[in-house]
Amino acid sequence: MNAFYLGFWLPPSLVARYPQTNGAGQLWESRFLQNISSDAELRIASIVDRKLALADAEKANPEHLLLQGRFGKDLQAYPSFCELRKKYVGWRRKGWKPDFFVVYNSHPIGNAFTRFLAKYDPDVKRILLFLDGRDFGKHLSPLKRLRLKLKPLHWCDETMLPYFHGVASASLSSEHFCRERSIPWHWFPGGAQADGLLDRVQAPPSDGPIRIGYFGSHSDYAGLKDLLDAFAANPDLDLVLSIAGEGSKTGDLKQRVASDPRIEWVGFFKERKDLGHWASSCHMLVNPRPAGYGNDNNFPSKVFDYLQLGRPILSSITPTLQHAFGDSVMWYDADRPQALSEALARVSQKSISLLIQDGANLRDEYAQRFSWEEQIGSLKEWMCDIP
Repeated sequence: MNAFYLGFWLPPSLVARYPQTNGAGQLWESRFLQNISSDAELRIASIVDRKLALADAEKANPEHLLLQGRFGKDLQAYPSFCELRKKYVGWRRKGWKPDFFVVYNSHPIGNAFTRFLAKYDPDVKRILLFLDGRDFGKHLSPLKRLRLKLKPLHWCDETMLPYFHGVASASLSSEHFCRERSIPWHWFPGGAQADGLLDRVQAPPSDGPIRIGYFGSHSDYAGLKDLLDAFAANPDLDLVLSIAGEGSKTGDLKQRVASDPRIEWVGFFKERKDLGHWASSCHMLVNPRPAGYGNDNNFPSKVFDYLQLGRPILSSITPTLQHAFGDSVMWYDADRPQALSEALARVSQKSISLLIQDGANLRDEYAQRFSWEEQIGSLKEWMCDIP
């Protein structure tokens, strides 16, 4: 099987020079590509931030095209699309043709190339990986539609969907959206993979206050601010909140740490083994994503890391997460302002031994089911069955 992938994955040499790029998205794509290429010849094109300096060897890789713009993401779209089209035509002239083209989410370059491929090689199966934007499935006003038309290579979701043979997405709501258009759909949340996370795990304290852990983005869409507000709203809450990671909001976090002894920030871990060592010191791990921001349509990959670590999970309830874990996760309704504070109060009343057992049960029940091997095997079978 030959496959061509268009996404945002960076080569290891580039990540080594820019460690801040090694976030959840980079890890997710690394695992996806590693597993999808196990029995396929895979060629890759990646959209790279123009601020990252590319080495000559990275530019010259014949099987991994790195697309960089010079004038911002909208103005870079057309020249990058032209470069991508030229590269693909060159591959075809040399006799290489993919059976599948997989594009990671909707973006201008991917949309333009998909439309080109539909005419140039109509028999190549075009697969959209994810469909989870914040405007997905919503009625767009005439003004917003006009703004899209004025942007280079921008098309709305319903205009682009007919160009795909199938959609693989974590968003359950996208199934109905695709079914109405007779487009094959497959539920694909990604998978769980340790990747060094378990190399230095430790046992959490057997007594003292319960430790709640969070790692990931500090942006508003990830819900860290809501979590900090919930702690501030209950000064008598007998919990410790330990936070890893960094971002544009880290300055606000440092102020919170300075004013509340129950909150600690441990910084950013470059190595997965160090992240796992810290996270395993916690009794419970939390996914505090708020309502809105398109969060109902996505599946935060950190939850699979929580699963691998064998810790119970406190999470805002979303259709995708509940579909995956049923009643095995401690849920709260992010639409209710007090729900997170109430959930934390319930956690503070639990025994440490019960929390550790709940985490072990969660891992035993779901880790193999959501392994990358299982998830990619199912995805490949579905892709091959698409007419």
